[in-house]
Amino acid sequence: MDLKDSISIVAQSENGLFSDTGIQYFANDVVGINPHLGLMMLSRSDNEGLQSKAYKSIEIMMDDMQLNLTAKITKSRFSGSLASRCLSESLDNINEYLCFQSPSTAPSDVNKGVDLSAIQIEKNSFSSCSIGNLRCLHFSGNELKILATSSPAQKKLGIDTSFKPNVVELEFAEGDIVMLLSAALIKDLGLDFIRVTLSRFKENLEMIIRQINTRALQNGLKQKPVMIICYKDKAIVERRNWFNKLRN
Repeated sequence: MDLKDSISIVAQSENGLFSDTGIQYFANDVVGINPHLGLMMLSRSDNEGLQSKAYKSIEIMMDDMQLNLTAKITKSRFSGSLASRCLSESLDNINEYLCFQSPSTAPSDVNKGVDLSAIQIEKNSFSSCSIGNLRCLHFSGNELKILATSSPAQKKLGIDTSFKPNVVELEFAEGDIVMLLSAALIKDLGLDFIRVTLSRFKENLEMIIRQINTRALQNGLKQKPVMIICYKDKAIVERRNWFNKLRN
């Protein structure tokens, strides 16, 4: 399943923009993408660096999805699409690993948990999950929605082994946009501003991020906000096919 020809993904950390497969982190925030798989991940924890819980969570999910999606697993205890099942299994793996690494963590000690938001795109749909203070946005038909979260803001990964995050599955049509960002950034910018920006520049992800950066800095944010944004454009394949016919 190679989706890179039908979607465009751009991620921003404080280190700058990137669109190639990989993981980047700055302070407590970690971002990871795999455009070929259509995988986007954003995570946050109270510790920093390559050994942080947030970084390890992204690393586990990237490995899990690469293995399971390419292997085309069809049997699972989870219902829904392949992407939803694989995403649910990976979230369970992450939660169990983090709980095992911190067996003394009390349920009330939410600061030691991990916020995580992820989107896994398929051909005509996507599966998403938001845990803690991170959010998924879906822009379609000039309407912008915040997708349902799996838990209250204080519920995070790595605190309770019985926690089962909820995965949402929606259609993903040509011209749609999905985003991962923090709840605080959404509140600071306002949904109307984000919606208008997406509508105006939806074919130019770098410009969308530039507009968000400018507004965030004007509102007092001292650093560029961490986010991931994806645009579905089937026209990329159509233009390539047209060019190949012309060349031949």
